[in-house]
Amino acid sequence: MRLAGGAPAAPCSPRVEVHKDDAPPAPRVSIILLDWSVRERFTVLKWLRQQDVPKDQYELIWVELFERVVPEVLESADIVMTCRQHGAYQKHLGYNQGLLKARGEIVVVCDSDAIFPRDFVRSILRSFEMDADARPIPLVLQHFEWRTAQRYPDRLDDAKALMDATWAWWPLVNNAGACMSVRREDAIRFGGFDEHKSFRGYVCGPYELGWRLVNAGIPERWHDPSVALWHFAHPDPVGTNGMLPTIRQMMEHSAPHIDMHAVRAVEAFSAGRILPLKENPEIWHRRMARREIGSALEARYAVMTGPAGFSRRLQRAMAFEQVLGRPLQIAHLYWRWAVSRALAGPGGPLRRLSRKWLPTRVQEGLVRALRRTHLI
Repeated sequence: MRLAGGAPAAPCSPRVEVHKDDAPPAPRVSIILLDWSVRERFTVLKWLRQQDVPKDQYELIWVELFERVVPEVLESADIVMTCRQHGAYQKHLGYNQGLLKARGEIVVVCDSDAIFPRDFVRSILRSFEMDADARPIPLVLQHFEWRTAQRYPDRLDDAKALMDATWAWWPLVNNAGACMSVRREDAIRFGGFDEHKSFRGYVCGPYELGWRLVNAGIPERWHDPSVALWHFAHPDPVGTNGMLPTIRQMMEHSAPHIDMHAVRAVEAFSAGRILPLKENPEIWHRRMARREIGSALEARYAVMTGPAGFSRRLQRAMAFEQVLGRPLQIAHLYWRWAVSRALAGPGGPLRRLSRKWLPTRVQEGLVRALRRTHLI
């Protein structure tokens, strides 16, 4: 008989507020869109509501890192939540809140100011081989994104018009921070997005989790460019679009990076790490609750600590006890050996005396009593 092992369910973060939850009951794909009170337009919701699959197959989750609630978002998104962060924002905390709220088998994290082709969701279902009711295959699916130095046009009603070369799209690059799709169960199994303090600010993205999934043996594939996203220029903290950023925007670019990828994410990828440095506590509870443990003995060990493990103070106390206990252990073992020879040994002096003065039944009872108390 297998015993279910794990930790009790964790409470929801007290800082997160859900303003709307009107998602379909059983979507196949969950699309997480992030904002930190910077988005100038919210047309992304229009493009994602024009997909060529039934709307009940996917849900749109809008996560605001601060407190802004936009009426247009409240009307068009299925789930709207605010994280009430302060100071330097942390995108990964927002991604994790979207992941915890997601119901779909596939979780997509992508640019919340991009334009999506009409077959975007269908192409994801196809890539994960989710025909009919089939379960998705393990996969890290990275999505290409076309970029240009031009601003978003005043009027754009059909995404097919963007295929025109007059938009001067830059060559495609492997921008792992733009958009990524993974199985929700894989995201939970490997700890969600890393909430370590080094991921604060602008330079971070879904690739951090994706690279750890690759380390765990899940294959990565870059999606077909025919279903790439489109992204128009706007001011950003690093001036990528040829526009001078404000001082405030420049301050968002504060964390160490390698080629615009967070240094801790690159470190994890290179070192082969599969779990985050700092795991979201709710995701930790979900991950641990999924364990199946084969015996009651092991189950006792499985819940002795929380995510932090044994404290250093406790480990030092255990080490000190072990050093101090060795002489006592040796003395105890010698005592048992000596007393055992004296009482239980056939030629021992106490055995000879007891044989002379005590009945045999009493002699054997005395030996059994001493053995039960571990004195011999």
